[in-house]
Amino acid sequence: MRVAKVLTHLRCNQACSYCGIRRAADEPRFIRADAVRERIDAALAEGAREVVLSGGEPTMRGDLEALVAHARAGGVDVTLETNATLIDPARAATLVAAGLGRARVNLAGWGEGLDEITRDPGGFAATCRGLSALLGAGLTVDVSTAIVRSTRSLLAALPAGLAGLSTAGRAVQTLWVVVPVTSPDPDELLPWDEAARAILELDAAADDHAIGLKLVPEHAPPPCIFPPRARIAHLYSLGPGAASRPGHLRLDACKSCRVVDRCPGFSAEYLARFPPPVATPVAEERMRRRLSLIGTPAEQIARELVTPNRVFIANPAGDEGPGGVNGAVQEEAIVRVNFHCNQRCDFCFVSTHLPPAGDAAVRAAIIQAGEQGRRITLSGGEPTLNSRLPEYVRLARDVSKYPVELQTNAIRLDDEELVKRLVAAGLSEASVSLHGSCAEISDAITVAPGTFVRTVVGIDNLVRHGVATRLMFVICEKNRDDLVPFVRLVASRWPRVSVGLSFVAPSTDLVPRDAQMIPRYTGVLPGLGLALSEARELGVLTHGLDSMCGIPLCLIPEGSKELQALPENPDGFDQGAFTYAPECDGCTLMGRCWGIRRTYAELHGTDELRARRAPATPSAAPSAALSTC
Repeated sequence: MRVAKVLTHLRCNQACSYCGIRRAADEPRFIRADAVRERIDAALAEGAREVVLSGGEPTMRGDLEALVAHARAGGVDVTLETNATLIDPARAATLVAAGLGRARVNLAGWGEGLDEITRDPGGFAATCRGLSALLGAGLTVDVSTAIVRSTRSLLAALPAGLAGLSTAGRAVQTLWVVVPVTSPDPDELLPWDEAARAILELDAAADDHAIGLKLVPEHAPPPCIFPPRARIAHLYSLGPGAASRPGHLRLDACKSCRVVDRCPGFSAEYLARFPPPVATPVAEERMRRRLSLIGTPAEQIARELVTPNRVFIANPAGDEGPGGVNGAVQEEAIVRVNFHCNQRCDFCFVSTHLPPAGDAAVRAAIIQAGEQGRRITLSGGEPTLNSRLPEYVRLARDVSKYPVELQTNAIRLDDEELVKRLVAAGLSEASVSLHGSCAEISDAITVAPGTFVRTVVGIDNLVRHGVATRLMFVICEKNRDDLVPFVRLVASRWPRVSVGLSFVAPSTDLVPRDAQMIPRYTGVLPGLGLALSEARELGVLTHGLDSMCGIPLCLIPEGSKELQALPENPDGFDQGAFTYAPECDGCTLMGRCWGIRRTYAELHGTDELRARRAPATPSAAPSAALSTC
């Protein structure tokens, strides 16, 4: 057992029309404090790593703090499910002091019209006050919303309303969606095709307000009921254990589905009420990978929160140091302050389906990186979606001797006031993802119409306020012929900005491994050579091709200034992702070249490689990141 829900009692001060849990009275033996503690202990004995105290409404209990402390003493994380109507700042503070780490607030829509659904006059306003109190106490706060017929019209305004409740720089970051299949009032239940439309609409609204949307696994329709082209992978976290969830059935369509080993199928209670929905089985391997979960969300977050990196900083003067190395290697920590993103690049390797790590975990990661003497880069997902980003920048500046860097798509940096706050907090460097010279190409790659224009304004703001900026251009099939126009755009609009070039890499299971995404090196090289030549003539600095994110060194055009006197690659740093091919035998660049990515070789082979027999000419370059792309 990973996450255990423990019911404290079943009475509630609200009476939501769709809720089937609430009871008018509790069984005395069930609600005794010792009985609740026994249920907590049983969950711990079965291996729970998180205990969720739920009800009914748990805050109706006067001993809730004691129950929180009992669960926390077991060494697990404690979450509270509540409607928050009975929580004020003082109660929130006592819960935090008892060991509460997270709250999930039930709020099924936005506006006073919700009071008719909860049958609690003034309940909506009370929930908002309680939610703000929880945020103000420093808790990580999520919101849970139910999609039923009566809440359908109240959902659109929910993300904007939640964004407006930000307290002390803290805001709701995750919105959990429940789609009930049972209800005391059957008319409240929606068929899944209608619920799917509501989910997609809510997801779009949440994205606009930097809130991640997730489906509660045991109360969600399967992925196959969404339209085939809908972008839904970030809504799910499917693990192999989900396939055996009780009360679910398989349809014929499930036989050909690639996630049949981790999807529970169709709720038997749903099928008893509605006809089988139209299902489009998951047919693509890349979709299977994006829908999948390895371990619990908490384990994945812990594994991906910090990415160790090594950055080669070249000496601009061109002076060689020990061993002929023209520069120095700096250890770096890339800290992902959240995982969700407001773009949907197919080649993204980040687990954007994950909820953000807690504030305490992010701060601890930044502090640890500083204690280790590392450069600190704040990343995501899209880090500007985290309302605490200025706080993290300030903390990174305080604990590290190196400049603080931000990896971003700069969409939200079209707000110049946000840029000013980040600079005031200590931001001095930024790497901005921009994968095309025009909206047509860029927006097609990011699958986020309208964002190219905002990114351009964001870059303008960064440059205007003195942030050392470089643009990161990932070469893929869709933009392979756009390199020269991109260099010209940079030269004309941002003459002091450098360009980091990388080659699309199937570096994790999240990246599709097909020729529609990943071109052959030789198909890219002619345009790349022209672009590098154009960059030299226009004075645009380029870098990155000699890194793990680039291409084999033997393919970099001669005289491109990418072949500098690089240090030897550390053994094992690539974690086995690269290999040397037979064509590499005798090459003088071995040891400094990573070789060829194994997944690329599986797709396109290795016949493009050509061993170089003479040493490369040392020259200066801005920097080269060594991390796995």
